[in-house]
Amino acid sequence: MIVFEYILLFYYLLYPKAIFVRWTSHAMGDNLLLTVILPELRKRNPKAKIIVETKFPEFFLNNPNVDWVTNRHFKTTKKFIKPKYKIVAETSKSIYEQMLSYISDKKEGFPKIYLDEAEITKHKEDFEYFAIAPLGKQAFSANRKEWGFENFQNLVNLINEKTNAKIIQIGAKSDELLQNVIDERGFPIRESAAIIKNSIAFIGLEGGLMHLAKSVEKDSVIIYGGFINPEVSKYKNNINVINLIECSPCFTSEKPHTICETMLCMKGILPESVFSKIDEKYFKGKF
Repeated sequence: MIVFEYILLFYYLLYPKAIFVRWTSHAMGDNLLLTVILPELRKRNPKAKIIVETKFPEFFLNNPNVDWVTNRHFKTTKKFIKPKYKIVAETSKSIYEQMLSYISDKKEGFPKIYLDEAEITKHKEDFEYFAIAPLGKQAFSANRKEWGFENFQNLVNLINEKTNAKIIQIGAKSDELLQNVIDERGFPIRESAAIIKNSIAFIGLEGGLMHLAKSVEKDSVIIYGGFINPEVSKYKNNINVINLIECSPCFTSEKPHTICETMLCMKGILPESVFSKIDEKYFKGKF
């Protein structure tokens, strides 16, 4: 099987009308964002074979804008498009516009995963629920994206106390488990996408799962704080909870971050205020 994949890869490298899309990042969200450029790429190159090289081939299953997807690579040629984005203090263009700039002057695009009906039906429930992930990936951002496990727990308590909605926790199996939630941590990423797809909305932090929710056309409640300028990554229909303070934003994509000792931007966001926004949008201010 591996030999066949390399043979096919070599064939497409020689194929005159092949276009390769590749991101060398190992981050889930970055690979998912490759889907942003595919519809425009297909529109501009209707007769080309579009090949995606990625560590997350599951994001591209059933995608009509992809002819082949592989996690193999042995040579980069002029046929390769390697879109990426850069975020520093002065960044004004969104990451989506930056991605699209490699092929067009289009300003806006969205990630897209194509789930089939069987995948969606597998995780349909007979009750309404929010999907939640209280923890982010801290290897690059340190603690700066984190709202805090206790705050998420207090928000869960408010939703459980005041509404009839249930809460399903997704994410890594190793993530700490919230109390009074349904535990569906550790599922493969497409199954987590289906869980989000069937939910009222996703609740979490800026990052990969926010993009995953958008890829299945589901709105989110995202705790931004002040770490990242929301204008570069937010989705307009989401509840984006922002608290830009004097030292905000502090994110840069150019180097890993150190621990923030104060976390003032996140401490300024109370669970009660987040619940109020959820109540207003999803329950018409009933609670």
